[in-house]
Amino acid sequence: MTILKTVKYITFALVAQATILGCSRDKFAEYNTDPDAVLNPPVDYLFTQAVIMTQDNDMEAFYDNYSYISRWSRVFLQITGNSVGVTDNAANANNRYGKFFEDIGPLLVDVQTLIDRMPEDEKARNVYKRAIPSVLKAWQAWYVSDVNGSIPYTEAFQARYNGTLRPKYETQSELFTIFDQELKEAATILSTPQPVEQFSYGDQDLYFNGDAAKWAKAANSLRLMIALRLMKRDPARLQAVVQDVLNHPAGLIASADDDWSLTARPNFTQGGNWNITGNGRLFVGESGVVNYMWNNEDPRLRFFFRPNQWSEENFQRAKEQNVIPANAVYNPRRYYGQYSNPEAAEDPTKARFFAPLQIRDGENTITLDTVSRIQDRLFQPENNGGTGIGIFPVLTYADLCFIRAEIAQRGWSSENASEWYTKGIEASLRFYDKLAASTQIVDYVALTDAEIAAFKAKPGIAYNAATGLEQIVLQAYLNYFRNFNEAWALVKRTGMPNKNTALMFEDWTNTGSVSKMPRRFNIGFPVTGEYNFDNKKAAIDQMMSDPEFGQPSDIQGRIWWDKQ
Repeated sequence: MTILKTVKYITFALVAQATILGCSRDKFAEYNTDPDAVLNPPVDYLFTQAVIMTQDNDMEAFYDNYSYISRWSRVFLQITGNSVGVTDNAANANNRYGKFFEDIGPLLVDVQTLIDRMPEDEKARNVYKRAIPSVLKAWQAWYVSDVNGSIPYTEAFQARYNGTLRPKYETQSELFTIFDQELKEAATILSTPQPVEQFSYGDQDLYFNGDAAKWAKAANSLRLMIALRLMKRDPARLQAVVQDVLNHPAGLIASADDDWSLTARPNFTQGGNWNITGNGRLFVGESGVVNYMWNNEDPRLRFFFRPNQWSEENFQRAKEQNVIPANAVYNPRRYYGQYSNPEAAEDPTKARFFAPLQIRDGENTITLDTVSRIQDRLFQPENNGGTGIGIFPVLTYADLCFIRAEIAQRGWSSENASEWYTKGIEASLRFYDKLAASTQIVDYVALTDAEIAAFKAKPGIAYNAATGLEQIVLQAYLNYFRNFNEAWALVKRTGMPNKNTALMFEDWTNTGSVSKMPRRFNIGFPVTGEYNFDNKKAAIDQMMSDPEFGQPSDIQGRIWWDKQ
Protein backbone atom coordinates (compact mmCIF):
# COMPACT_ATOMS: atom_id res chain seq x y z
CA MET A 1 0.00 0.00 0.00
CA THR A 2 1.25 3.47 -0.82
CA ILE A 3 1.66 5.78 2.09
CA LEU A 4 3.68 8.98 1.87
CA LYS A 5 1.56 11.12 -0.43
CA THR A 6 2.17 14.61 0.87
CA VAL A 7 -0.91 14.53 3.14
CA LYS A 8 -0.08 11.29 4.75
CA TYR A 9 2.98 12.83 5.56
CA ILE A 10 4.19 13.34 8.96
CA THR A 11 1.01 12.14 10.65
CA PHE A 12 1.33 8.61 9.34
CA ALA A 13 4.91 8.33 10.53
CA LEU A 14 3.93 9.44 14.02
CA VAL A 15 0.99 7.09 14.15
CA ALA A 16 3.01 4.17 12.84
CA GLN A 17 5.40 4.54 15.75
CA ALA A 18 2.59 4.81 18.27
CA THR A 19 0.23 2.02 17.32
CA ILE A 20 0.10 -1.37 15.72
CA LEU A 21 -2.23 -1.49 12.73
CA GLY A 22 -2.16 -5.23 12.03
CA CYS A 23 -4.64 -7.98 12.71
CA SER A 24 -5.16 -9.50 16.17
CA ARG A 25 -2.94 -12.34 17.23
CA ASP A 26 -5.71 -14.68 16.09
CA LYS A 27 -5.64 -13.06 12.63
CA PHE A 28 -9.25 -11.91 12.61
CA ALA A 29 -9.31 -8.34 11.32
CA GLU A 30 -12.75 -7.54 12.67
CA TYR A 31 -11.66 -8.29 16.25
CA ASN A 32 -9.39 -5.23 16.45
CA THR A 33 -5.64 -4.90 16.58
CA ASP A 34 -3.23 -6.73 18.85
CA PRO A 35 -4.87 -6.71 22.33
CA ASP A 36 -1.41 -6.63 23.95
CA ALA A 37 -0.33 -3.44 22.20
CA VAL A 38 0.32 -0.32 24.25
CA LEU A 39 -1.37 2.70 22.74
CA ASN A 40 -1.13 6.30 23.85
CA PRO A 41 -0.55 8.64 20.87
CA PRO A 42 -2.22 12.02 20.37
CA VAL A 43 -5.81 11.41 19.25
CA ASP A 44 -5.56 14.04 16.49
CA TYR A 45 -2.98 11.96 14.63
CA LEU A 46 -5.08 8.82 14.94
CA PHE A 47 -8.13 10.62 13.61
CA THR A 48 -6.21 12.06 10.65
CA GLN A 49 -4.95 8.62 9.74
CA ALA A 50 -8.47 7.18 9.95
CA VAL A 51 -9.70 9.87 7.55
CA ILE A 52 -6.87 9.16 5.12
CA MET A 53 -7.57 5.43 5.30
CA THR A 54 -11.20 5.97 4.25
CA GLN A 55 -10.06 7.40 0.92
CA ASP A 56 -6.64 5.87 0.35
CA ASN A 57 -7.60 2.44 -0.94
CA ASP A 58 -5.98 1.92 -4.32
CA MET A 59 -6.94 -1.77 -4.33
CA GLU A 60 -10.59 -0.74 -4.07
CA ALA A 61 -10.07 1.71 -6.91
CA PHE A 62 -8.46 -0.89 -9.18
CA TYR A 63 -10.71 -3.86 -8.48
CA ASP A 64 -14.00 -2.80 -6.89
CA ASN A 65 -14.50 0.44 -8.78
CA TYR A 66 -12.66 0.34 -12.10
CA SER A 67 -12.97 -3.39 -12.76
CA TYR A 68 -16.47 -4.14 -11.50
CA ILE A 69 -18.86 -1.53 -10.07
CA SER A 70 -18.27 1.05 -12.83
CA ARG A 71 -19.16 -1.55 -15.47
CA TRP A 72 -22.09 -3.11 -13.63
CA SER A 73 -23.66 0.30 -13.02
CA ARG A 74 -22.58 1.46 -16.53
CA VAL A 75 -20.85 4.56 -15.27
CA PHE A 76 -18.19 3.63 -17.82
CA LEU A 77 -16.73 0.56 -19.50
CA GLN A 78 -13.69 -0.51 -21.48
CA ILE A 79 -13.21 0.86 -24.97
CA THR A 80 -13.58 -2.66 -26.37
CA GLY A 81 -16.98 -3.11 -24.70
CA ASN A 82 -17.92 -5.86 -22.27
CA SER A 83 -17.10 -9.53 -22.39
CA VAL A 84 -19.85 -12.09 -21.86
CA GLY A 85 -18.49 -12.70 -18.35
CA VAL A 86 -18.88 -9.11 -17.18
CA THR A 87 -21.59 -10.10 -14.69
CA ASP A 88 -20.03 -13.35 -13.51
CA ASN A 89 -16.86 -12.42 -11.70
CA ALA A 90 -15.74 -10.21 -8.82
CA ALA A 91 -12.31 -11.65 -8.07
CA ASN A 92 -10.22 -9.66 -5.58
CA ALA A 93 -13.14 -7.30 -4.86
CA ASN A 94 -14.66 -6.25 -1.52
CA ASN A 95 -11.54 -4.42 -0.38
CA ARG A 96 -13.68 -2.13 1.77
CA TYR A 97 -14.26 -4.96 4.26
CA GLY A 98 -10.64 -5.45 5.24
CA LYS A 99 -9.91 -1.72 5.09
CA PHE A 100 -12.61 -0.98 7.65
CA PHE A 101 -11.92 -3.83 10.04
CA GLU A 102 -8.13 -3.70 9.87
CA ASP A 103 -7.44 0.01 9.58
CA ILE A 104 -10.30 2.47 9.99
CA GLY A 105 -12.49 0.99 12.72
CA PRO A 106 -9.67 0.27 15.20
CA LEU A 107 -8.29 3.79 14.87
CA LEU A 108 -11.66 5.43 15.49
CA VAL A 109 -12.35 3.27 18.53
CA ASP A 110 -8.86 4.07 19.83
CA VAL A 111 -9.60 7.80 19.52
CA GLN A 112 -12.81 7.53 21.51
CA THR A 113 -11.32 5.22 24.14
CA LEU A 114 -8.36 7.52 24.68
CA ILE A 115 -10.72 10.47 25.17
CA ASP A 116 -12.82 8.43 27.62
CA ARG A 117 -9.68 7.82 29.69
CA MET A 118 -8.81 11.51 29.97
CA PRO A 119 -9.27 13.43 33.25
CA GLU A 120 -12.82 14.77 33.60
CA ASP A 121 -11.90 18.40 32.91
CA GLU A 122 -10.03 17.45 29.75
CA LYS A 123 -12.73 15.03 28.66
CA ALA A 124 -15.32 17.83 28.96
CA ARG A 125 -13.40 19.84 26.38
CA ASN A 126 -13.25 16.91 23.93
CA VAL A 127 -16.97 16.19 23.64
CA TYR A 128 -17.11 17.19 19.98
CA LYS A 129 -13.85 15.41 19.19
CA ARG A 130 -15.29 12.21 20.67
CA ALA A 131 -18.57 12.49 18.73
CA ILE A 132 -17.04 13.05 15.29
CA PRO A 133 -15.44 9.57 15.00
CA SER A 134 -18.91 8.05 15.53
CA VAL A 135 -20.03 9.63 12.25
CA LEU A 136 -17.04 8.28 10.37
CA LYS A 137 -17.38 4.83 11.92
CA ALA A 138 -21.13 4.53 11.19
CA TRP A 139 -20.58 5.66 7.60
CA GLN A 140 -17.79 3.17 6.96
CA ALA A 141 -19.60 0.29 8.67
CA TRP A 142 -22.71 1.03 6.60
CA TYR A 143 -20.54 1.14 3.47
CA VAL A 144 -19.22 -2.34 4.29
CA SER A 145 -22.62 -3.75 5.21
CA ASP A 146 -24.12 -2.26 2.05
CA VAL A 147 -22.65 -5.10 -0.03
CA ASN A 148 -21.99 -7.70 2.67
CA GLY A 149 -25.13 -7.74 4.83
CA SER A 150 -24.52 -8.86 8.41
CA ILE A 151 -21.22 -7.77 9.98
CA PRO A 152 -19.74 -7.53 13.49
CA TYR A 153 -20.17 -4.01 14.83
CA THR A 154 -21.15 -3.35 18.44
CA GLU A 155 -18.67 -5.92 19.78
CA ALA A 156 -15.97 -5.35 17.13
CA PHE A 157 -12.68 -3.54 17.83
CA GLN A 158 -12.90 -4.21 21.57
CA ALA A 159 -10.26 -6.93 22.01
CA ARG A 160 -7.54 -4.60 23.28
CA TYR A 161 -10.02 -3.14 25.75
CA ASN A 162 -11.00 -6.39 27.47
CA GLY A 163 -13.68 -7.10 24.89
CA THR A 164 -14.37 -10.32 23.06
CA LEU A 165 -12.30 -11.92 20.34
CA ARG A 166 -15.53 -13.51 19.10
CA PRO A 167 -17.79 -10.53 18.33
CA LYS A 168 -21.37 -11.21 17.41
CA TYR A 169 -22.72 -10.28 13.98
CA GLU A 170 -25.67 -7.89 13.71
CA THR A 171 -28.19 -8.36 10.94
CA GLN A 172 -28.54 -5.55 8.46
CA SER A 173 -31.94 -4.64 9.88
CA GLU A 174 -30.35 -4.27 13.31
CA LEU A 175 -27.41 -2.36 11.86
CA PHE A 176 -29.65 0.19 10.17
CA THR A 177 -31.25 0.96 13.53
CA ILE A 178 -27.86 1.19 15.25
CA PHE A 179 -26.38 3.45 12.56
CA ASP A 180 -29.35 5.80 12.70
CA GLN A 181 -29.19 6.01 16.49
CA GLU A 182 -25.46 6.69 16.49
CA LEU A 183 -25.68 9.32 13.79
CA LYS A 184 -28.61 11.02 15.49
CA GLU A 185 -26.76 11.09 18.79
CA ALA A 186 -23.66 12.52 17.12
CA ALA A 187 -25.69 15.15 15.26
CA THR A 188 -27.36 16.16 18.53
CA ILE A 189 -24.09 16.44 20.44
CA LEU A 190 -22.31 18.32 17.67
CA SER A 191 -25.14 20.84 17.28
CA THR A 192 -25.53 21.46 21.02
CA PRO A 193 -23.44 24.20 22.69
CA GLN A 194 -21.24 22.83 25.46
CA PRO A 195 -20.68 24.52 28.85
CA VAL A 196 -16.91 24.69 28.27
CA GLU A 197 -14.91 25.68 25.21
CA GLN A 198 -14.25 22.70 22.96
CA PHE A 199 -10.97 21.51 21.55
CA SER A 200 -10.98 21.03 17.77
CA TYR A 201 -9.23 18.72 15.35
CA GLY A 202 -8.57 21.80 13.24
CA ASP A 203 -6.58 21.03 10.11
CA GLN A 204 -6.09 17.45 11.32
CA ASP A 205 -9.69 16.98 10.18
CA LEU A 206 -9.30 16.70 6.41
CA TYR A 207 -13.04 16.84 5.77
CA PHE A 208 -14.39 19.82 7.76
CA ASN A 209 -11.37 21.35 9.49
CA GLY A 210 -12.89 20.52 12.87
CA ASP A 211 -16.18 22.37 12.24
CA ALA A 212 -18.65 20.65 14.57
CA ALA A 213 -21.71 22.23 12.94
CA LYS A 214 -20.75 20.84 9.53
CA TRP A 215 -20.17 17.41 11.01
CA ALA A 216 -23.63 17.61 12.61
CA LYS A 217 -25.20 18.41 9.24
CA ALA A 218 -23.25 15.60 7.60
CA ALA A 219 -24.40 13.08 10.22
CA ASN A 220 -28.03 14.15 9.88
CA SER A 221 -27.83 14.08 6.06
CA LEU A 222 -26.25 10.62 6.06
CA ARG A 223 -29.28 9.38 7.98
CA LEU A 224 -31.43 10.23 4.95
CA MET A 225 -29.12 8.49 2.50
CA ILE A 226 -29.10 5.33 4.63
CA ALA A 227 -32.85 5.44 5.25
CA LEU A 228 -33.61 5.34 1.52
CA ARG A 229 -32.20 1.82 1.46
CA LEU A 230 -35.23 0.81 3.56
CA MET A 231 -37.81 1.72 0.90
CA LYS A 232 -38.70 -1.90 0.05
CA ARG A 233 -38.03 -3.56 3.39
CA ASP A 234 -39.40 -1.11 5.94
CA PRO A 235 -41.03 1.99 4.43
CA ALA A 236 -42.64 2.90 7.75
CA ARG A 237 -39.22 3.08 9.44
CA LEU A 238 -37.89 5.06 6.47
CA GLN A 239 -40.63 7.66 6.81
CA ALA A 240 -40.11 7.94 10.56
CA VAL A 241 -36.42 8.65 10.02
CA VAL A 242 -37.23 11.21 7.32
CA GLN A 243 -39.52 13.17 9.62
CA ASP A 244 -37.04 13.01 12.47
CA VAL A 245 -34.18 14.18 10.27
CA LEU A 246 -36.10 17.06 8.73
CA ASN A 247 -37.05 18.30 12.21
CA HIS A 248 -33.65 17.78 13.82
CA PRO A 249 -31.98 21.02 15.01
CA ALA A 250 -28.64 20.00 13.49
CA GLY A 251 -30.06 20.83 10.06
CA LEU A 252 -28.83 19.35 6.78
CA ILE A 253 -26.12 20.04 4.23
CA ALA A 254 -27.40 23.34 2.87
CA SER A 255 -24.91 24.41 0.20
CA ALA A 256 -21.72 23.34 -1.53
CA ASP A 257 -19.83 24.89 1.38
CA ASP A 258 -21.16 22.03 3.52
CA ASP A 259 -20.12 19.26 1.11
CA TRP A 260 -18.69 16.22 2.85
CA SER A 261 -15.66 15.58 0.68
CA LEU A 262 -11.91 15.25 0.92
CA THR A 263 -9.79 17.65 -1.08
CA ALA A 264 -6.59 15.68 -1.52
CA ARG A 265 -3.05 16.94 -1.86
CA PRO A 266 -1.01 16.74 -5.07
CA ASN A 267 0.05 13.20 -5.96
CA PHE A 268 -2.43 11.56 -3.56
CA THR A 269 -3.47 9.09 -6.29
CA GLN A 270 -0.18 8.96 -8.14
CA GLY A 271 0.71 5.72 -9.92
CA GLY A 272 0.03 2.18 -8.83
CA ASN A 273 -3.50 0.87 -8.79
CA TRP A 274 -4.95 4.38 -9.00
CA ASN A 275 -3.78 4.51 -12.62
CA ILE A 276 -7.11 4.46 -14.40
CA THR A 277 -5.58 4.04 -17.86
CA GLY A 278 -2.88 1.57 -16.88
CA ASN A 279 -2.67 -2.17 -17.41
CA GLY A 280 -3.92 -1.90 -20.98
CA ARG A 281 -7.26 -0.37 -19.98
CA LEU A 282 -8.99 2.58 -21.64
CA PHE A 283 -12.37 3.55 -20.25
CA VAL A 284 -15.12 5.22 -22.25
CA GLY A 285 -18.67 6.39 -21.77
CA GLU A 286 -21.61 4.00 -22.09
CA SER A 287 -23.88 4.44 -25.12
CA GLY A 288 -27.10 5.18 -23.25
CA VAL A 289 -25.43 7.61 -20.87
CA VAL A 290 -23.64 9.60 -23.57
CA ASN A 291 -26.71 9.68 -25.85
CA TYR A 292 -28.91 11.01 -23.06
CA MET A 293 -26.42 13.70 -22.14
CA TRP A 294 -25.81 14.67 -25.77
CA ASN A 295 -29.50 14.86 -26.62
CA ASN A 296 -30.13 17.16 -23.66
CA GLU A 297 -26.99 19.27 -24.20
CA ASP A 298 -25.82 18.46 -20.69
CA PRO A 299 -22.83 20.68 -19.79
CA ARG A 300 -21.37 17.82 -17.71
CA LEU A 301 -20.76 15.88 -20.93
CA ARG A 302 -17.44 17.67 -21.50
CA PHE A 303 -16.50 17.23 -17.83
CA PHE A 304 -17.17 13.47 -17.90
CA PHE A 305 -15.88 12.58 -21.38
CA ARG A 306 -13.44 13.71 -24.04
CA PRO A 307 -14.46 14.20 -27.69
CA ASN A 308 -13.51 11.33 -29.95
CA GLN A 309 -10.60 11.46 -32.41
CA TRP A 310 -12.69 12.50 -35.41
CA SER A 311 -11.66 16.13 -35.62
CA GLU A 312 -12.18 17.86 -38.97
CA GLU A 313 -8.42 17.73 -39.54
CA ASN A 314 -8.30 13.97 -38.95
CA PHE A 315 -11.39 13.49 -41.11
CA GLN A 316 -9.67 15.21 -44.03
CA ARG A 317 -6.52 13.14 -43.50
CA ALA A 318 -8.62 9.97 -43.53
CA LYS A 319 -10.08 11.03 -46.89
CA GLU A 320 -6.71 11.91 -48.35
CA GLN A 321 -5.25 8.59 -47.23
CA ASN A 322 -8.22 6.64 -48.64
CA VAL A 323 -9.14 5.36 -45.20
CA ILE A 324 -12.72 6.58 -45.76
CA PRO A 325 -14.57 7.26 -49.03
CA ALA A 326 -13.84 10.53 -50.82
CA ASN A 327 -17.54 11.46 -50.68
CA ALA A 328 -17.87 10.92 -46.91
CA VAL A 329 -19.65 13.74 -45.06
CA TYR A 330 -18.16 15.07 -41.82
CA ASN A 331 -20.15 14.40 -38.61
CA PRO A 332 -19.61 17.25 -36.13
CA ARG A 333 -20.84 15.14 -33.21
CA ARG A 334 -17.78 13.89 -31.37
CA TYR A 335 -19.37 12.36 -28.29
CA TYR A 336 -20.47 8.74 -28.57
CA GLY A 337 -20.61 5.98 -26.02
CA GLN A 338 -19.66 2.35 -26.36
CA TYR A 339 -22.34 -0.36 -26.39
CA SER A 340 -22.24 -2.27 -23.13
CA ASN A 341 -24.15 -5.33 -24.33
CA PRO A 342 -21.53 -8.08 -24.75
CA GLU A 343 -23.15 -9.20 -28.01
CA ALA A 344 -23.12 -5.72 -29.57
CA ALA A 345 -19.74 -6.36 -31.20
CA GLU A 346 -21.40 -8.99 -33.39
CA ASP A 347 -23.82 -6.44 -34.85
CA PRO A 348 -22.44 -5.21 -38.21
CA THR A 349 -24.32 -1.89 -37.88
CA LYS A 350 -22.18 -1.11 -34.80
CA ALA A 351 -18.84 -2.17 -36.28
CA ARG A 352 -17.39 1.36 -36.31
CA PHE A 353 -17.62 1.45 -32.51
CA PHE A 354 -15.52 -1.67 -32.12
CA ALA A 355 -13.16 -1.35 -35.12
CA PRO A 356 -11.40 2.04 -35.07
CA LEU A 357 -9.58 3.23 -38.17
CA GLN A 358 -6.00 4.45 -38.37
CA ILE A 359 -4.34 7.31 -40.24
CA ARG A 360 -0.79 8.58 -40.54
CA ASP A 361 0.49 11.93 -39.31
CA GLY A 362 4.04 12.03 -40.53
CA GLU A 363 5.76 9.15 -38.76
CA ASN A 364 2.98 8.88 -36.17
CA THR A 365 -0.12 6.69 -36.27
CA ILE A 366 -3.43 8.14 -35.06
CA THR A 367 -6.20 5.78 -34.01
CA LEU A 368 -9.61 7.20 -34.88
CA ASP A 369 -11.92 5.92 -32.16
CA THR A 370 -15.62 6.69 -32.55
CA VAL A 371 -16.28 6.45 -28.81
CA SER A 372 -15.49 9.07 -26.18
CA ARG A 373 -12.96 8.32 -23.50
CA ILE A 374 -13.60 9.38 -19.93
CA GLN A 375 -11.86 12.42 -18.53
CA ASP A 376 -9.28 10.31 -16.70
CA ARG A 377 -8.14 13.09 -14.39
CA LEU A 378 -11.52 13.26 -12.66
CA PHE A 379 -10.44 10.00 -11.03
CA GLN A 380 -6.67 10.39 -11.07
CA PRO A 381 -5.50 13.99 -11.47
CA GLU A 382 -1.91 12.85 -12.05
CA ASN A 383 -2.88 10.94 -15.18
CA ASN A 384 -0.67 11.74 -18.20
CA GLY A 385 1.44 14.21 -16.26
CA GLY A 386 -1.43 16.12 -14.68
CA THR A 387 -0.82 18.36 -11.68
CA GLY A 388 -4.39 18.90 -10.49
CA ILE A 389 -6.01 18.30 -7.12
CA GLY A 390 -8.44 15.43 -6.54
CA ILE A 391 -11.72 15.65 -4.67
CA PHE A 392 -13.29 12.60 -3.02
CA PRO A 393 -17.02 13.19 -2.51
CA VAL A 394 -18.79 11.39 0.33
CA LEU A 395 -22.11 13.23 0.51
CA THR A 396 -22.51 16.51 -1.36
CA TYR A 397 -25.18 19.19 -1.46
CA ALA A 398 -26.18 17.93 -4.92
CA ASP A 399 -26.58 14.39 -3.55
CA LEU A 400 -28.80 15.65 -0.76
CA CYS A 401 -30.94 17.75 -3.11
CA PHE A 402 -31.81 14.69 -5.20
CA ILE A 403 -32.43 12.62 -2.06
CA ARG A 404 -34.87 15.25 -0.78
CA ALA A 405 -36.48 15.52 -4.22
CA GLU A 406 -37.08 11.76 -4.37
CA ILE A 407 -38.42 11.66 -0.82
CA ALA A 408 -40.83 14.49 -1.62
CA GLN A 409 -41.88 13.01 -4.96
CA ARG A 410 -42.71 9.68 -3.30
CA GLY A 411 -44.86 11.50 -0.74
CA TRP A 412 -42.63 10.80 2.25
CA SER A 413 -42.27 14.49 3.08
CA SER A 414 -44.23 17.67 2.47
CA GLU A 415 -41.30 19.32 0.68
CA ASN A 416 -41.44 20.41 -2.95
CA ALA A 417 -39.99 17.77 -5.27
CA SER A 418 -39.62 20.16 -8.20
CA GLU A 419 -37.72 22.69 -6.10
CA TRP A 420 -35.21 20.16 -4.76
CA TYR A 421 -34.81 18.50 -8.16
CA THR A 422 -34.00 21.83 -9.80
CA LYS A 423 -31.60 22.76 -7.00
CA GLY A 424 -29.95 19.37 -7.41
CA ILE A 425 -29.33 19.90 -11.12
CA GLU A 426 -27.63 23.24 -10.58
CA ALA A 427 -25.63 21.92 -7.62
CA SER A 428 -24.47 18.92 -9.65
CA LEU A 429 -23.40 21.03 -12.61
CA ARG A 430 -21.47 23.37 -10.33
CA PHE A 431 -19.85 20.48 -8.44
CA TYR A 432 -18.54 18.87 -11.62
CA ASP A 433 -17.35 22.22 -12.95
CA LYS A 434 -15.39 22.64 -9.71
CA LEU A 435 -14.06 19.09 -9.91
CA ALA A 436 -13.08 19.45 -13.58
CA ALA A 437 -11.20 22.65 -12.83
CA SER A 438 -9.52 21.24 -9.72
CA THR A 439 -8.36 18.06 -11.44
CA GLN A 440 -7.35 19.96 -14.58
CA ILE A 441 -9.19 17.81 -17.07
CA VAL A 442 -8.07 18.00 -20.69
CA ASP A 443 -9.38 21.07 -22.54
CA TYR A 444 -11.36 22.36 -19.55
CA VAL A 445 -13.96 25.01 -20.42
CA ALA A 446 -15.64 26.70 -17.47
CA LEU A 447 -19.37 26.33 -16.86
CA THR A 448 -21.48 29.47 -17.38
CA ASP A 449 -24.67 30.64 -15.70
CA ALA A 450 -26.31 30.76 -19.13
CA GLU A 451 -25.56 27.06 -19.66
CA ILE A 452 -27.11 26.19 -16.31
CA ALA A 453 -30.27 28.15 -17.07
CA ALA A 454 -30.58 26.67 -20.56
CA PHE A 455 -30.10 23.12 -19.33
CA LYS A 456 -32.70 23.44 -16.57
CA ALA A 457 -35.21 24.70 -19.16
CA LYS A 458 -34.75 21.79 -21.60
CA PRO A 459 -38.06 19.98 -22.31
CA GLY A 460 -36.71 16.65 -21.09
CA ILE A 461 -35.02 18.18 -18.06
CA ALA A 462 -37.51 20.74 -16.70
CA TYR A 463 -39.50 19.03 -13.95
CA ASN A 464 -42.71 17.32 -15.04
CA ALA A 465 -44.82 15.83 -12.26
CA ALA A 466 -45.95 12.99 -14.53
CA THR A 467 -42.38 11.79 -15.06
CA GLY A 468 -40.86 13.34 -11.97
CA LEU A 469 -39.55 10.22 -10.28
CA GLU A 470 -37.73 9.07 -13.40
CA GLN A 471 -36.26 12.53 -13.95
CA ILE A 472 -35.00 12.68 -10.36
CA VAL A 473 -33.43 9.22 -10.52
CA LEU A 474 -31.75 9.83 -13.87
CA GLN A 475 -30.22 13.10 -12.73
CA ALA A 476 -29.15 11.53 -9.43
CA TYR A 477 -27.54 8.71 -11.40
CA LEU A 478 -25.48 11.15 -13.49
CA ASN A 479 -24.61 13.07 -10.36
CA TYR A 480 -23.06 9.91 -8.89
CA PHE A 481 -20.56 9.66 -11.75
CA ARG A 482 -17.79 10.19 -9.18
CA ASN A 483 -19.40 8.01 -6.48
CA PHE A 484 -19.37 4.43 -7.74
CA ASN A 485 -21.18 2.80 -4.83
CA GLU A 486 -24.11 5.21 -4.88
CA ALA A 487 -24.58 4.93 -8.65
CA TRP A 488 -24.72 1.15 -8.28
CA ALA A 489 -27.00 1.33 -5.25
CA LEU A 490 -29.38 3.70 -7.03
CA VAL A 491 -29.79 1.27 -9.93
CA LYS A 492 -30.38 -1.59 -7.49
CA ARG A 493 -32.80 0.38 -5.34
CA THR A 494 -34.95 1.99 -8.04
CA GLY A 495 -34.47 -0.24 -11.08
CA MET A 496 -33.57 2.86 -13.09
CA PRO A 497 -32.10 3.61 -15.55
CA ASN A 498 -33.53 0.76 -17.61
CA LYS A 499 -34.46 0.01 -21.22
CA ASN A 500 -37.69 2.03 -20.91
CA THR A 501 -36.30 5.23 -19.36
CA ALA A 502 -35.13 8.32 -21.21
CA LEU A 503 -31.58 7.34 -20.30
CA MET A 504 -31.80 3.90 -21.80
CA PHE A 505 -29.91 0.84 -20.61
CA GLU A 506 -29.92 -1.87 -23.24
CA ASP A 507 -30.28 -5.48 -22.12
CA TRP A 508 -27.08 -7.45 -21.69
CA THR A 509 -27.52 -10.66 -23.63
CA ASN A 510 -25.53 -13.85 -23.84
CA THR A 511 -26.67 -16.30 -26.54
CA GLY A 512 -30.19 -14.96 -26.26
CA SER A 513 -30.57 -14.91 -22.46
CA VAL A 514 -30.50 -11.66 -20.48
CA SER A 515 -27.66 -11.35 -17.98
CA LYS A 516 -28.41 -10.03 -14.49
CA MET A 517 -26.46 -7.20 -12.88
CA PRO A 518 -24.39 -8.26 -9.85
CA ARG A 519 -25.82 -6.89 -6.61
CA ARG A 520 -23.17 -7.63 -3.99
CA PHE A 521 -19.71 -9.11 -3.57
CA ASN A 522 -18.76 -12.66 -2.79
CA ILE A 523 -19.14 -13.37 0.93
CA GLY A 524 -16.50 -15.80 2.12
CA PHE A 525 -17.80 -18.83 3.99
CA PRO A 526 -15.92 -19.46 7.26
CA VAL A 527 -13.29 -22.16 7.35
CA THR A 528 -13.50 -24.78 10.08
CA GLY A 529 -11.09 -23.77 12.81
CA GLU A 530 -11.57 -20.01 12.39
CA TYR A 531 -11.63 -18.34 15.79
CA ASN A 532 -15.06 -16.79 15.25
CA PHE A 533 -16.41 -19.63 13.11
CA ASP A 534 -19.71 -20.07 14.96
CA ASN A 535 -20.77 -16.42 14.81
CA LYS A 536 -19.79 -16.00 11.17
CA LYS A 537 -21.51 -19.21 10.10
CA ALA A 538 -24.65 -18.28 12.03
CA ALA A 539 -24.72 -14.90 10.28
CA ILE A 540 -24.40 -16.47 6.83
CA ASP A 541 -26.98 -19.14 7.65
CA GLN A 542 -29.39 -16.39 8.72
CA MET A 543 -28.86 -14.48 5.47
CA MET A 544 -29.23 -17.66 3.43
CA SER A 545 -32.66 -18.24 4.99
CA ASP A 546 -33.85 -15.53 2.61
CA PRO A 547 -34.13 -17.15 -0.86
CA GLU A 548 -33.15 -13.85 -2.51
CA PHE A 549 -29.72 -14.02 -0.87
CA GLY A 550 -28.67 -17.17 -2.70
CA GLN A 551 -25.33 -18.79 -1.97
CA PRO A 552 -22.55 -16.72 -0.33
CA SER A 553 -20.55 -16.80 -3.58
CA ASP A 554 -23.53 -15.65 -5.72
CA ILE A 555 -22.84 -12.02 -6.62
CA GLN A 556 -26.31 -11.79 -8.19
CA GLY A 557 -27.76 -12.61 -4.77
CA ARG A 558 -29.40 -9.89 -2.70
CA ILE A 559 -28.65 -8.76 0.80
CA TRP A 560 -31.46 -7.72 3.13
CA TRP A 561 -32.09 -4.12 1.99
CA ASP A 562 -31.93 -5.02 -1.71
CA LYS A 563 -35.30 -6.76 -1.81
CA GLN A 564 -36.95 -7.51 -5.17
